[in-house]
Amino acid sequence: MYQFKQFQFNPQLETLKWDDQSRILRPKVAQLLAFFLANPNQLLTREHLLSSLWLHGEYRDAALTQSIQELRKILCDNAQQPEFIKTVPQKGYMWVAPVKSVLLPAEQNNTKFWKIKYSLLVLGFISVIGIAIGSVYYTKQQAPIASSEQQLPRLLVASVENLTGQTQLDWWGYALQQQLKQAAHPYFSVLDEVSFSDQSLLDVMRHNADIGFSAKLTQQQQRYVLHYQINRREQPPQKGQLISEDLHTPINEIVNQLVAILSGHTESVWTESVSDVRQSRQNYLAGLHALTYQGVGAALPYFKAALAHDENNHAAQLELANGLWKVGSWQAALAHFENIDNLEPNSYLFIRYHLYLGRYWLYRGDFAQVEVSLKHAMATAQALNHQRLLARSYQLQADLGWLQLNWQKHSKAMHSAKVLLGAGAFSNSESQRAFYLANPPQAGLEQSAELDMVDNLKVVTKAITYYHQQGQQASLMLSYFALGQNYLATLSVREDALAQALDMAIQQNNQYIKNSILLYMAFYAIQLHQGERALAYLARLSLDEQANAQLLVQQQFLNAMANMDIALSSTMVEQEAWHRATTAFELLLLRSQLDPITRANTQLMLAWLLIAKQDYARALKLITAARLAYKQYELTDSRAFTRYTQMYIQVAQSNYLHAIAMMGVEPEQKLEALYGSYAYAQLGQTDKAFTLLRNTKRQFSRQWQPQDEALADKIAIRLNNGGGRSLTLAQLPPPYSVYCQSEWVLE
Repeated sequence: MYQFKQFQFNPQLETLKWDDQSRILRPKVAQLLAFFLANPNQLLTREHLLSSLWLHGEYRDAALTQSIQELRKILCDNAQQPEFIKTVPQKGYMWVAPVKSVLLPAEQNNTKFWKIKYSLLVLGFISVIGIAIGSVYYTKQQAPIASSEQQLPRLLVASVENLTGQTQLDWWGYALQQQLKQAAHPYFSVLDEVSFSDQSLLDVMRHNADIGFSAKLTQQQQRYVLHYQINRREQPPQKGQLISEDLHTPINEIVNQLVAILSGHTESVWTESVSDVRQSRQNYLAGLHALTYQGVGAALPYFKAALAHDENNHAAQLELANGLWKVGSWQAALAHFENIDNLEPNSYLFIRYHLYLGRYWLYRGDFAQVEVSLKHAMATAQALNHQRLLARSYQLQADLGWLQLNWQKHSKAMHSAKVLLGAGAFSNSESQRAFYLANPPQAGLEQSAELDMVDNLKVVTKAITYYHQQGQQASLMLSYFALGQNYLATLSVREDALAQALDMAIQQNNQYIKNSILLYMAFYAIQLHQGERALAYLARLSLDEQANAQLLVQQQFLNAMANMDIALSSTMVEQEAWHRATTAFELLLLRSQLDPITRANTQLMLAWLLIAKQDYARALKLITAARLAYKQYELTDSRAFTRYTQMYIQVAQSNYLHAIAMMGVEPEQKLEALYGSYAYAQLGQTDKAFTLLRNTKRQFSRQWQPQDEALADKIAIRLNNGGGRSLTLAQLPPPYSVYCQSEWVLE
């Protein structure tokens, strides 16, 4: 245990505590903090940190920068006046706060060992044991299932091969695999086959799984035969057959037999019986298969048919309700949700009902209803010891926390989801992928520090390959969407991925995902200063204010932003677009229900429009209000926008000393450095201006533009000749030249 100032850090649990708060850190951030604390007051070069913590990877440098920013944000540390992490320009970093090491009770007998081996052991193994330790910690706090899951044998259930030659029976093998995975949870830690799609079953058995189940469905003499094989480590394979005349036997009965064989337990395993009516049951299972392989639009007719054969098939009605609002029929969806009653309270169906209903109310913006559903879903998932359904509950809770602007709630729930998804021998990056695919982050100014974009790029690429091979169109669509949002991918790859995702959403009639993709594509186009293109995307949206008023607000905000881009992209302000953007932003500010972050973003954009007209007094008032909101909600990236915008206003009004004072010791953003260099040059301190620009070019090499180089050349001439042409404000990129603080490479 380490103590520094008001903080306590437990590297084993990856837990940081201060005052009455506690936070579990992302594993890489925990490793970075542990490394700093083990080496206080020492200069740690970037290469030293990279070689110690990021041994491999194409994007190690970006990952280190992201982790440093995230750690500073958590500690509320200011890079300009650091209390903890000091940046040594062009060299590296140094931990400057006093550190005290306090042994935990369990460590008292190992004092000498830990003093010698601490840094090697913790940094070497924390990525391996961090998830397991984290789950034990959360067992005490919220999720009392993960510690027992760690001792369970690890089971991989492979896809069932359909060798009958009848493609219409593909649904049967898929349903068997999914129900077997669900029913096996009380006895096994079930692995996700996507994680090991590039490995053979034998390879997975060698390194990851304790038990592997594979099966093939064949047709022999008018009968269907399921040939199964169970592989156990260091044991010969166990083979068997289950025979059915017509596949009319309920799948849950077959699953019961297989779980008994796998586990050695003979008691009945609870699985969903779905319906006693064969036609209803088969249509429901065919609908689940269509949902995965063809998308929600193709699945809905099957669920409707299942209900037509058996109006009491609650499983089919639930899937129908969950699908209807995604295709735009939100009122019909609510009617079906409300018609489902008398569910067994201690069942998987009960959990799914509240997860689906909670997600529906989240879409509608009724957060109180979401809280009610979350309470039921979490309690039942814990009681049934089902880690995946509990992880989905945490995913929903994380999304709710984000929309409520409750970052601590969001972060804790997200970490819990990752811990639970990782408990079944997932890598942490895979659990991040699963969370990311299910809930792509909203387009906005602020980056999410919770995602490791380097790992995310690898696993999303892997997922695309797997889902493409399997023909699972719904998951493939989400994978392409995730790839399109990863700023470490090249622009051409991202654009292709977004276009693929949009086409698939349209083909699958998934209005919910289609609208999400179009909103992001509009934001994406605006980043590239393609306002007209953004407006074209926004015009394709299909929105209903009654269903989701927040989506309409996002559309209006991005419409205004696109018009702002059109107005400000040329050397002369385009007047009509300027008026459209200004009017739209002013109308947004008049909305009484506007959330505080969108309000602050609107104030920032409107200030930029006023700066273009040199109305600095009104702009400064708006910027000040926005900065207060960003500070209140701890939005570090967004505060940087307001800081360098204020610097620009000071420079424009010849208040050069004020601009330099705002910059601090070391600029955090490129525009801060450019404005600071300009201010130094105008004060006659050309040497400081040139040194700052030279360092900035190294620090922000990927973002360095020809205009920046031209400014550096003019200042260099001044330095060498003791004179030169005077600088003008037009030689500086304005604050609205960059719309997001990300690692995008604008090719």
